[in-house]
Amino acid sequence: MLILIPRICLSFILMLLLPAYSFAEVSAKIAIDRYVREIQQSHRIPGLALAIVRDGKVIHRANYGTANIEFDVSVSDETVFPLFSTTKIFSVVAVHQLIEQKKISLDSKLAELLDDLPETWREVKIKHLLSHSSGLPDIVVYENQVENEAQQAVYAQAILFKPGEKFDYNQTNYWLLNRIFQKIAGQSLSNYILTTQFLGAQETVFFEGNHLAVHPHFSVGYNNAGSKLMKRNWHFPQYNYGAAGLNMSMNAFLEWHKKLESGTLLSTASLANLQQAFVYDQARSFAHGWDLIDMDGVASYGFTGGMATAFRQVPQKKMTLILLANAMFIPSAKQTSLDGFVNRLLLMAETLR
Repeated sequence: MLILIPRICLSFILMLLLPAYSFAEVSAKIAIDRYVREIQQSHRIPGLALAIVRDGKVIHRANYGTANIEFDVSVSDETVFPLFSTTKIFSVVAVHQLIEQKKISLDSKLAELLDDLPETWREVKIKHLLSHSSGLPDIVVYENQVENEAQQAVYAQAILFKPGEKFDYNQTNYWLLNRIFQKIAGQSLSNYILTTQFLGAQETVFFEGNHLAVHPHFSVGYNNAGSKLMKRNWHFPQYNYGAAGLNMSMNAFLEWHKKLESGTLLSTASLANLQQAFVYDQARSFAHGWDLIDMDGVASYGFTGGMATAFRQVPQKKMTLILLANAMFIPSAKQTSLDGFVNRLLLMAETLR
C-alpha cells in the first residue's frame, strides 16, 4: 500500500536523518545564492562568478547569469572577466617578490632606481607607491595620450603633499612601478606577473586594456545607462597595466590562490610584510599594497576593481572570497556597496566547511 507523507513531515524527517551541520550548510548555500541573485537583480548585473575558500578548500562556488547577452552565453568557470584595479593584487605580490629577492626594499628611494624624476619626487620610496601615500599627481588624467606625452604632462605637475602624510589613491604609483620592473627585472610589470605567477599568457589569463577586444571566453562588460544596458567601452594604456588590465577566469584565479596559500609565490614572512599596516601621518587603514578592511574587529585584506571585482582574505578565519562580475555595483542610499556585499557574503559563509 502506498503511503503518502506530507511535504512538511518529509522535510522534518530529512532534518532528523541529516547531520545538523549538513542541514546548516545546505541552508547557508541556499541563502547565499538567494542573496547573490537579489543583489544581482537590484544592481542589474548580467553575470558574475563567486568562490569562497576556507583553509584551502572551496566551500562555496557558483556562476550566476549571463556572460554575453547578445549571444545568450552563460557565465562558466572559464569565463574571463576584466579585473580592473584588482589587478593590483598581483602587482603587489610581484613587488614583494623583488623585495624578497633583495633587488629593492620598501625604503628604496625612486631616485635610486629612476634617474629622470622631477626634483620634488626624489624622496618618494617604494613603500609610498604601495600605500598610495606618494603625494604624486595622477597620470590617469592623461591616459588617452601616449606614454611619453603622459610622462611629460605628469612630470610638470607639482607634488601634492609630503610622502607618507596621507592616503591619496592614484595610478602614477603603478606606472612608476612598471618602469622600475623594466629596469630591475628587464621586463614590464605585466609580463613579470604572467611569467612568475602564471605560466605565461593563456586563453583565461591575459592582459588586455581594450574591453571591446575579442578573446576566447571574454565576457562582455556592461554599464547601466538609464533603462538600458550598454557595452562597456573602457580602455587602459599598456604602459599602466600594473594598475589595471589583467583579465582572468575563476578557474585561473583559484589556481593562483592555491599558490599564494602554499607559499609558492611569497614566503610567510613576505606575505606578513605585505599585510603590515602602513602608518600615515593622517590615520588611514591600508597595508603595504593591499587594502586593510576592518570587519567587526577582524582584519581583512584585498582589493576591489571597477566596482565589479573583488579579492578579500580574512586570515583569522582562514577565509578568502573572490568575486568577478561584468557590471558595476553602484552604491546608493538604497543599494548595497561592493564592500558591503563582500562583507555579508563572508559572514553568511561562516557556517560552511
